[in-house]
Amino acid sequence: MYRLLATGFLLAGLLKAQASSPEALLQQAVGMQERGDLEQAIEAYKDFLSMRPNEAAVRSNLGVLLSRVGRFDEAIGEYEKAHDVDPNNPGIVLNLGLAYYKAGRIPEAAKEFSKAKAMAPGNLQTTLLLADCELRMGENANVIAILRSVEQQNPDNLAIAYMLGTAMIRDNQIEEGQKRVDRILRNGDSAEARFLLASQMFAAGDFPASVKQFAAAIDLNPNLPGLQSFYGQALLYTGDPNAAAVAFRKELASDPNDFEANLKLSEILTVRQKWADAEPLIARALRVRPNSADALRQMAEVDVAKGDLPAARENLQIAEKTSPQSASVHRLLSEVDAKLLLKSDAAREDKLAAALELKQPEQDEGPRVGEQAPEFSAVQMRSGQATTLAQLRKHGPVLLVFGSYTCPNFRGAAGTLNRLYADYKDRIPFYLIYIREAHPTGKWQSTRNEREEIALPAATTMNEQHDHAALCLRKLHIAYPTLLDGMNGSAGKAYAAWPSKAFLVDRQGRIVFSSGLSEFDFKPSQLEAAIRKESAPANASLSRRGAR
Repeated sequence: MYRLLATGFLLAGLLKAQASSPEALLQQAVGMQERGDLEQAIEAYKDFLSMRPNEAAVRSNLGVLLSRVGRFDEAIGEYEKAHDVDPNNPGIVLNLGLAYYKAGRIPEAAKEFSKAKAMAPGNLQTTLLLADCELRMGENANVIAILRSVEQQNPDNLAIAYMLGTAMIRDNQIEEGQKRVDRILRNGDSAEARFLLASQMFAAGDFPASVKQFAAAIDLNPNLPGLQSFYGQALLYTGDPNAAAVAFRKELASDPNDFEANLKLSEILTVRQKWADAEPLIARALRVRPNSADALRQMAEVDVAKGDLPAARENLQIAEKTSPQSASVHRLLSEVDAKLLLKSDAAREDKLAAALELKQPEQDEGPRVGEQAPEFSAVQMRSGQATTLAQLRKHGPVLLVFGSYTCPNFRGAAGTLNRLYADYKDRIPFYLIYIREAHPTGKWQSTRNEREEIALPAATTMNEQHDHAALCLRKLHIAYPTLLDGMNGSAGKAYAAWPSKAFLVDRQGRIVFSSGLSEFDFKPSQLEAAIRKESAPANASLSRRGAR
């Protein structure tokens, strides 16, 4: 038996020796590739290159196969070696760029596509790939510069018109972008045309209209690159994060490297404290835009949740250099420095954050923390009598909650507010000021409201306002007192409270807490801390001594 085994090993060695010449190995590799045996072809190419390492064309071909089986890092390594041997070959440079692109390393892909474009200026594929990379990195001005002259040479190329129009709309060159939209529309209704129309509406802040146009584009072609990502962003702005998450996941199923889909989905997950799910999404977003302050800040939030404060600080310091005017970056860095007992650094960052927060007011008008709360008059729901803020805070601090039943954000926060009321109703009175409907039927209807079958018209009389508020209290189990804003909406306007907000007013009538009620704005722990501070016995005793 041992003699048979030895004979077998000898025969195998002879066969391998016959097939181990470089030419035979290369012929085998090509044959395997043609038959679709990619993994075996890869090994055969590697065997060949171990004997002839300077065959650039073979290394490039090996890189192609590695890319096809998803082994992008290995492919990049082979293309880099091929490039070292033949640095002036535009095909190798282009392939290297494609490997970076497929690996989600978009900045590196852009560099290689730029080199390939310089080597072969007339190659339209290379130009469009470079423009696509710049678009993914948010460099809209670069896209416009790259494609303007190319468009003149290819006036009938709708792909160029589409990409150029997209960059112009995102760069707020709406009129120029509209020209490209019109050119596409002349060729009939299409997902591309609808996408561009929706992008115009999105850029103009008309999110309800953009949702409808994005949805229409999806009906025509759900796989159009970037479409689901923008649809998700529009859904976020209309208060439907659950539907937005579905759209982002659909985008990432077809394009794992979409920056906005990765970033926005991770934002939803971090708010919901699903740190492990959010982390790989943020990492992919950072591969596309390594210096994104938003992505770096989100990664720092994950680091804090994991207890890795040094990593959080490192990410925030990079974000600080990239976006020195970001109040949220300085604020989180201050908190991290405080936890690391870096007192002077924490104080400096806290001061910077406070200064930037003062310089960066919210888009809408209205009172801010530290300012005097505006006086207002509203109608008590039970008695029908008018009351003022001065009367409400006669005995101390008050929490004012502004909202309506058709506001998804208010409904989402209602449970938490109910819990806080149950815990603190003996310390601080809560009041709901029922304002005009956020999403009345016939106007700006929310996808979330449609899904939950919530439909209310705009109230035209105080009786209708009362009925809407009564429905809201019943459905959301709200037990704290409710006031009705008048038909002129004076209370809501004074606080810029539409569609929903919460304000904590102290004994002196100053606002000490202010927040929108969306899942992303409302931090219950911060409100609870503010309530505890304002209702602390020490404050009460100070107030009593002052009254004497």
